[in-house]
Amino acid sequence: MRACYHIVGTEEFGFSTINRYLYSLYIYMNTVKRTTDRYRNASVHDLDGYVAHFCYRRLKAFDTLLKVVVEHKDYLSSACILRMLGDSVAVFNLIYLESDINHLWLRHALYVIDGCEQSLKVLPDNNNYNRGAMPDEELNILNQGIRYNRELRQRFIHEAQQILDASPLQKKDKEAFDKIVEDRNWKFKEFKSYKKKGANQYKWAELYEKIGRCEGFDVLSFLSQFVHSLSMSNLVMEMNQENCDGVLIEGSALLKKLNECTLEFFCNDFLYIMDGFYVPEMRDKILKCYDDAHRPSIEQWNEIVKSSINHAYGN
Repeated sequence: MRACYHIVGTEEFGFSTINRYLYSLYIYMNTVKRTTDRYRNASVHDLDGYVAHFCYRRLKAFDTLLKVVVEHKDYLSSACILRMLGDSVAVFNLIYLESDINHLWLRHALYVIDGCEQSLKVLPDNNNYNRGAMPDEELNILNQGIRYNRELRQRFIHEAQQILDASPLQKKDKEAFDKIVEDRNWKFKEFKSYKKKGANQYKWAELYEKIGRCEGFDVLSFLSQFVHSLSMSNLVMEMNQENCDGVLIEGSALLKKLNECTLEFFCNDFLYIMDGFYVPEMRDKILKCYDDAHRPSIEQWNEIVKSSINHAYGN
């Protein structure tokens, strides 16, 4: 099967950067809607559900990116969102498209543990440093939320640890397994023992290369200037048409890559996902992306979807 990102034969829109972005957004929206409808349980143990809801949260961020660009014309915030989305696509590609299923579960468990542990380090048991800055009633409500979030992360860590405890990789090479787990090294290059973590760990630039976003110009690393509030964040950057197009073109490329990755992960659900393009709610959103000269009729669209399915299966 050759799962594709675009619906085959629908590449002509008329020239509009925003409409092309919306097309990409709605294509991915269909993928996410269909997978979250089928896999509703987003637990650490349920890999399909976890991945489906990972994608749902990124879909919301892609939608937010469009609003920040078009409605708020905020170049700084859009750059930060782009960097986050670039990292997310790189993470998805590394972890959830891992060819070795045991390595996939190892990366997944360590990714969950690493994120939760880092969060717990900065999430206090009680937010006492705000005492006196707000009424006690509000502070108590805030602390209830903190305790809830701490308990949630601790539960996720426990579930991920259960995955590690059951991993057959312990028998394959316990020394390598223990070292990778000790370092929370979900970005390991090879399943082997090592002395220094950096010697067996992908750098972010290398992960960007794996998704094709670091060829000649490492735009995602460039965006760190905005994320970390370096000097570029303090300069006047107008959201003119050129910058608007640049952000949306980069966003469209990330949408395309994440949808490709998602379709590959959910390859067994490909027909179910494609059937979503016949549903009027989704079909009509996509058709609105075309100008009058290029918009297919409903009948033409249905035939195009059918042809795309046949193309994916080599018919």
